[in-house]
This record gives sequence, structure tokens and C-alpha cells, in this order.
Amino acid sequence: MKTYKENELLQAKIPCEETGIEVKTGICGFCGGMCPVDVYCKDGKVIKVEGNNTLPMSTGRVCLKGAALKQSLYHPDRLLYPMKRVGKRGEGKFERISWDEALTTITEKLNETKEKYGAKSALFYVGHPKWFRPQLTDLANEFGTPNIGTESSTCAYALGMANASVFGKNIFMMMPDLRNCKVLCVWGVNSLYSNSVTAGGGFINAVKRGVKLIVVDPRCTPTTEHAHIHLRPFPGTDGALALGMARVMITENLHNHDYILKNTIYFEDYKNYVMDFTPEVVEKITGVPKEDMIAAARLMATEAPCPIQMSASPVVHNINGVQNARAISMLLALTGSFGVPGGNMAPGPGRVVLKDSFMGTRRQRVNAEQDLSHKQFPAWAQLVPHETQVTRIADYIEGKGDYPIKNILSFGMNHHMWPRPDRLEAAFDKLDFFVSADLYMTDTCKYADIVLPVQTSLEREQIDVMGLDHVFYQGHVVEPMGEAWTDMDILTALAKKLEITIGGDEPIYSHEDFLKKSLTTTGLTLEELKAAPNGLKAKKVMPGRTSEQILNVMTPSGKIEFVSDMIGLPVYKDYREQLPMEEYPLVLTTGSRKPQLFHSRTYRMPWLANLEKYPLVEIHPEDAKALNMTDDEEVILVTPVGSMELTLKTTASTLKGTVNVYHGAGQKDINLLLDDTYLDPVSGFPGFKSYCCRLEKKEVSHE
Repeated sequence: MKTYKENELLQAKIPCEETGIEVKTGICGFCGGMCPVDVYCKDGKVIKVEGNNTLPMSTGRVCLKGAALKQSLYHPDRLLYPMKRVGKRGEGKFERISWDEALTTITEKLNETKEKYGAKSALFYVGHPKWFRPQLTDLANEFGTPNIGTESSTCAYALGMANASVFGKNIFMMMPDLRNCKVLCVWGVNSLYSNSVTAGGGFINAVKRGVKLIVVDPRCTPTTEHAHIHLRPFPGTDGALALGMARVMITENLHNHDYILKNTIYFEDYKNYVMDFTPEVVEKITGVPKEDMIAAARLMATEAPCPIQMSASPVVHNINGVQNARAISMLLALTGSFGVPGGNMAPGPGRVVLKDSFMGTRRQRVNAEQDLSHKQFPAWAQLVPHETQVTRIADYIEGKGDYPIKNILSFGMNHHMWPRPDRLEAAFDKLDFFVSADLYMTDTCKYADIVLPVQTSLEREQIDVMGLDHVFYQGHVVEPMGEAWTDMDILTALAKKLEITIGGDEPIYSHEDFLKKSLTTTGLTLEELKAAPNGLKAKKVMPGRTSEQILNVMTPSGKIEFVSDMIGLPVYKDYREQLPMEEYPLVLTTGSRKPQLFHSRTYRMPWLANLEKYPLVEIHPEDAKALNMTDDEEVILVTPVGSMELTLKTTASTLKGTVNVYHGAGQKDINLLLDDTYLDPVSGFPGFKSYCCRLEKKEVSHE
């Protein structure tokens, strides 16, 4: 019988001999942030998760999502065994099968597709997590299909395209030098909600250091509270705002003449174009008072270098998104803030990149010119040559491309990430075969023929780089549940069944092979790392880069380009001119970051879902008053696509004339009301942040 003290220790979850509780260092991986965490375990089970402060770059903090990691691990919807569908697609009726039967069936169906329709009629897809994308590309290449898609078709790659078109094909995401800048422009990012443990910490340190902040965000957020200047443009008008700021810098002779002359090309064409964006014109387009816009432009230019911190998605979730993002990134060229200390892509020390890691390698594809998006999105084809743009996946399955997709092999696919997920559900019925590997029996899995269980980040062995040169190995924090495999073991087992090899000149046949190969760039061995609980410094480090090297850009001209030979000038086009705004006068934005949510996944976790049980329609109090609506009232949100009943929430943080709704909540998923043809013609990205809607009282008919 336990003593009173032992019970107290257990209740407090104190790790000690009396309780049998031990603390293991793990990597969260819930949202892709790869934050180190302390995992409290008893009898082989996770009982608590806290932040870690022993590894380099760790902060001792854990975000809301990480705190709910235990609920993620032991959720009743976890897939534990391979299963095959025995009911209709979407019914969710499955029966357990062996791994051998699952892999044999998948292999037979892939080969049938290849023989009957050609290899390109198979689509290989990775959603979340992302770490094994290069190896999936290997599998697709060896199989013979160029159709390799990922969630980045609506996430990061449009911003990458914008950056690459200006600064070169090797530039995708441009990190700001938060440690050395004097002024920082945060554009469309809520740092204290997004990657709060890592990016938020860097932001707060900059604030404490006295950095002057310009924050561009239609909403008021915890991040904007720190702003010296807060610009609140109407959603989707960021390009006009950036062009107006450029005009101020040029007309007031604040731009960096020497930098522009030495490092850029086509400045005169750009200069002539921005002259149309006078302060008065920009104020009319964006709603930003011209005095604030002028003040921000002056501060950026006079205190340069001024880095710009952008998120992967908000600016580019607009049908002019790539052009808007290009206009913003060109402010770095105007102010001489690219490739220099205190700017973006600043020179710095060397760092470790694991071999064939997701961030370190983008594989070329076989027959890339034959993929289904190549002709529709030619700029994508040139700037994102390693992937197919799959926002039109429903059309491709339905045969509305050059040829139909007949077979899908997917890992972590969430069809709610696209507009009109109901269209995709209907399209799934036209597939010959569909495989979905995932953690849970998701809405997507219910349409699959075979579902495969995968391990969570705490169940699989993994290696991560902490900081610049510290390499950490995480073993099995807990043993895998059921018969869940790592994604890599699934890939290598499929390769064996298909009688092909992945990994190139250094083939891999298992997850352990993958781990060993990833370390070849570090000089460390897997055995060395396993013997070091807190990791080791790498013996090999990639050399750092100087400003001269960074500014030797990989554009066609060899200089930073104000005009792209693929996309031209950063032309601003107003999406509102293409929408029926008279009938739907409110601008709908979806998916603005909330600290407890990560797409649809977090709606499964009771701790997180209980913070906000249903998606809210957030509007400004004055808009609610004009509509005779009040807090917590059930209202009807109507778009040109359809309607949905949602709960109203008034908040002055929302700009007047706009409506904010989070996405991914099953049958209450706002993406059901977004037109899936409403796309940026350059990138194929949906206009998630700038559609149109109206709100109606529940008792009013909307038919």
C-alpha cells in the first residue's frame, strides 16, 4: 500500500524512485516545429509533457499543442493496424489485415495502374509530417511517375516562388537577422502564436533589445501590441501597400542607390511602375492612412538594413498572392537589406544539414514536364520543379487534366486543406485504388482502400539538429502502439515489394539505414549519438556564407531582379474586382493563426478543442451592430458556394468589413464554402485570405 507521501508524489507527477516516473527528452513534431520536450513516463506510458531546457536552442517552454501531446498519442482514433476497406468509400468500415497483405495489395494495384494507364497515372503524396519527402520522390522516380504532390501546394511554395523570382532559385524562405537588426518589419505574421516557442522567443528578444517594429496585419494580435507602427491593410491588398512604400522611398531619395546599382537589374522599369501608387491611391485601396504608410516606409529606409519577417502563407493566400509577395520582398532590394548583416539571408557561421533531409534536399523528378500541372502553372513548373501543383487534384482524378489520376499513395493527406473538400470526396469514388497512411482514422482515411498506421514523433527514432551544429538522437520515448511503422519503413518495404531501390548511390532499406545515412554530413555515427543522451557537436559543418557569396544570386541575369522573365513586374490586381462584392459585401479570411489549433488535427484533442469548441465567425462590433447581431448568436455565413451556420463573436481586433473563420472543423469546415476555381494563376494557391461573404440572421431564409 502506498504511503501518503508516495501518493502525493504520484499526484504531483514527481520523477523519483518512489513514483517510478522518469523523464525522457523527446521531440514534439506535432506541428513540424520539432521542439524539444521533457516527457514524463511511467510504466511505459506518457503521463505529462513539459518544455525542455537542456538541449541547445531549447527554451524550457511548451506551447498549448505540445502540452496536449499525450492526448495525441493515446487518442481513440489512432490507427494501430493495417486495414482494408469493407464498406463504401467514406463509410469508415474497415477490417484488420497483416502488413504483408497490405503491402502486397498496394504493390499489385500500383503495378496494375502502371500497366493499364502508365506510371504517371499514379500520384504520390506527402502531407504532414514532411521529413521523408526526398525518399518518397526516390520511390516515385523509380516507379516512373512525375506526379508528386505535397501540402506545400497551399502552404509554403507560393512565397518561395516570389522570393526565388527576385533573389534566385536557391532562395525560398528568407530568415530575418533578429539579432542584429535595428528595425524589423513583421508582415502578416503573429509571431507569438505561430511557432510560439521558437520564433516567438526570437521576436521577444528583439523587442527587449529595443528593435523598432513595423507590423503589417489587418488584425490586432499579441504581436501588434509591440509595434511602433501598425499598418492594417484590407486583406489581400498587401501588394499595393508595398508598392506605395516603394514609391515613398524612391521619391524621397531614401532608397539605397549603391546597393541597387551593384546588385540589381531592371530598376528603372520597376521605378516607373510604382509611381502610380501614390499615397492617396494606396490609402483608397488598402484603407491604411497615408501618413502611417509614409512613416513606415521612411523608418524602413532610414534605419536599414530592415529585415522583413513573413509567414509562409497569409500574403500568398490571395489570387494575386505571388505578385503581392514579390512587391514586399523587393523592399529588401530597395533598402539594401538582402544578404547583409541585420537584413534577410544575412551572412553567418556554418551549420549542419542532415543528408537527404527535407530541408536539405529537393529531388529532381523523372519526366517532370509530363506532370499534370506543368502547362497550367508554368511559373510553378520552373520555380518548383520538384513537385506537382495539386490544388486541382479533384479535377485530375475526374480526368479533367491531360490524363486521369487512377491511384493515390498518400502519407498524412488531409483533404480538408483544399477548397471544396466535398468535391474531392466525390472524386475519390473515381479512383481505382487509394492508400492513406496516417496517425488517425481521419476523414481522408475513410475514403481509402488501404489504411496504414504510422508512428508518432515520440514512438519513432529520429535525429534533429539543434542550433547550428548540435545533433540530437531521440530513441523510442515510448514503444510504438499496435503495429504502427515509421513512414520510412513503409517506403522501404514498398520499394522492396516493387523490386526497386531508393536512396540513390547510397541505398536505404530501412528506417535505421535512413538515420545512418543522414549523419554522413556530420561526421558522427549513429552509435556515437545513441550513447550521448543530450546529443553531440557535429564533427563536420557546412561552411558559412559571406555577403558576397549570398549576393551572387541564381537568377537568369545573375542579379536581383525587379522584373522577372517569367512573371514580369510585381503587378497589383485587386481581387475585389473579380468577386460579386455587391451581393457578398464582407471579405472572408480563413485560417488566421490561433495558438491551440493546427489545421484539423487539433480538433481531436479535448484539451485544445474545449478552448473553442466550434469555429467562430469573428467580426468587428460595428459590423455586428449594423447587422443587428450579438455575441454567441447563431448566424448564417453565405458565400457564392453555399452557406453554413456558425457562432458569432465580436472583436475589435478584426478589421471592419472583414470576417475571420478558422478552418478544418469537419462538417463545420469553412473551406466547404470556398470556390475551388478561385486560384492565383501564377502559383495555383487558393484565395483563403480574401474571398467574399455575407452574414444573415438565422431566421432569415437564404435560399
